[in-house]
Amino acid sequence: MSGESWFNEYVDAVYSYILMLVKDSHTAEDLTQETFVKVLANEQQFKGDSSVKTWIFRIAYTTTMNHFRKKNPLTYYFDVHVLDSQRHNASAEETVLLNTQHKQFYEALNRLKKSYQQVIILRKIQGFSTKEASSILNWSEGKVKMSLLRALQAFKKELEKGGFSIETFIR
Repeated sequence: MSGESWFNEYVDAVYSYILMLVKDSHTAEDLTQETFVKVLANEQQFKGDSSVKTWIFRIAYTTTMNHFRKKNPLTYYFDVHVLDSQRHNASAEETVLLNTQHKQFYEALNRLKKSYQQVIILRKIQGFSTKEASSILNWSEGKVKMSLLRALQAFKKELEKGGFSIETFIR
């Protein structure tokens, strides 16, 4: 199989995956295209250490996370899911509090090591199952579970340094 047949076989699945992350069809289309440009450019680097699908999804994940990093990923998440639902009835003081909480959340998450950031984003923010996160990260399910436990403990400590609790953000 080659990059072109991989495209035909996986494009719909990759698009659906990215769309779940970005929640915008135009952005998902662009990131899907960027993913497959990378797949085609790097197909000679595929060694067969994992399935083709896992390799492609890892590229999709990296491409999407790079997009979020450029756009400030948690701003996107909070703007779409939290702030919009609360803005309509928020006073100026509540808006300032929400912005402060958002900043604290983002800064605390950024202080964690990358593997902790990834597992929190996939499992708690994006809502992927342990099995899905394991596939995307190419980790065992046990590692995902243990990393999430440790990540949430570390995240809780970081939030508490700023006077917040993890329950404010993650349920």
